[in-house]
Parts: sequence; structure tokens; C-alpha cells
Amino acid sequence: MSEMATYMLRKFEKYWRSYSVILSMAIVLDPRYKLKFVKFCFTKLNSDTADAKLKVIEDNLQLLFKEYLIPSTKTSLSEEHACGSGSGSNEMRDALEEFDMFESQLESNTGKTQLDLYLEEASLDRKTNPNLDVLGFWKDNRLRYPELSLMTRDVFSVPITTVASESAFSIGGRIIGKFRSSILPANAEAQLCTRDWICGQEDLDGSGSDFDEDEIVVDLEPYLEKLRGKNTLTC
Repeated sequence: MSEMATYMLRKFEKYWRSYSVILSMAIVLDPRYKLKFVKFCFTKLNSDTADAKLKVIEDNLQLLFKEYLIPSTKTSLSEEHACGSGSGSNEMRDALEEFDMFESQLESNTGKTQLDLYLEEASLDRKTNPNLDVLGFWKDNRLRYPELSLMTRDVFSVPITTVASESAFSIGGRIIGKFRSSILPANAEAQLCTRDWICGQEDLDGSGSDFDEDEIVVDLEPYLEKLRGKNTLTC
């Protein structure tokens, strides 16, 4: 048992070392948690390596943010804001947006990046914002953090797992094999999705909870008898 426990411990330590950098970056971009929560999680795993792991996350955030600081992005953003302010549909909103842009320019002149300013700001209260729409927060603050909001949008669009896509490909391999390589796309989609479509249907009364799979079972015996008869005649 001691040898087995030692082997299991090595496995666990291997998986704990393989932490997700992009997932940690996404947590930092949540205004309720930022770097403090990431450091807290790393400390619970291993307090000796927490600071080193946190430094990796910070460095990757800075490197990624520099990719968004390109002239074309700034130009397109300024043009977009200029067009929006010239619409005249809501003068008060346009004036506030111009003020936000002005404030953002003042803050950038201090020598700190948008990422630095965001990390230095106080975190939002997690208890008073339990269901915060993070993307909505960055949309509302896109004028203060134009490039950082674009980076956040792209980071949050990264899937956190590949299980769903891998599962779809494995199921597809069982349906489209070497003997069925010419199956029509519509038929392949139907065979992939039929069970989800059927089980997702609701009853006529709208409850959908008393769905019985036995009702959709098809008796294949008559078809098998016909196939056996054809095979016998062929032989």
C-alpha cells in the first residue's frame, strides 16, 4: 500500500504542476478576483511555489497585452468612437464617452499601462456582485480600457476544455467509417444528433419530464426477416 500511495502521489503532483495559464489569466480579468484569488489558489496547492507561478501568470498577461498595443487597433478604436460621437442620437452619452476617452488618455500618460491600472484598482465586492456579468463589465468599461477589453473578450472566448469536440470526433468516427465514407452530410448529422433531438422534445402537455424512451423503440425484427430472406435467395 505504501508503494501504491507513493505512485499515486507522484501522479497527483504531476497534475497539480500542469495548471492552466489561460484559465488563471481569465480569473485575473474578473474584476472580483484579480491576482489575489490566483495567489490564494496557488498557495493552497503549494505555498513554496506560489510566488513563482504567480510571476508566470503576470508575465504572460503583460506579454499578451503587448500584442494588442498596435497602431492599427488604436486607430480603429479612435475612428469607431469618433463615428459614434458624431451620430448625435444621444448627446449626453457621447459627452460621457468622450470624457472616458479623455480620462483614459490622462491615465496612459502616467507611464502605466491599462493592465497596470486595472490591477491596481480595488476589486469589486464579490458578495454584492455574486452574479456579475463579466463581459458586460468590460463592455461598459471599453472606453477606459480599449485594448484591455479586446484582450479580455478574446481570452474569455477560449474554450476551457476540449472534451466536447473530442467526443464529437470519436462518435463521428463510429458513424463515418471506411465502409460508410460516402454517407450524406445530412444523414451523418441526423445519426449524430438523433438521440439529443428525441430526448430534447417535450410532451404535448409541455412537461417533458415523463418522456419514455420505450415509446420510440422500433421493432426491427420484420426488417431483419426480410434481410435474411434476401440473403438466402442470393446464396
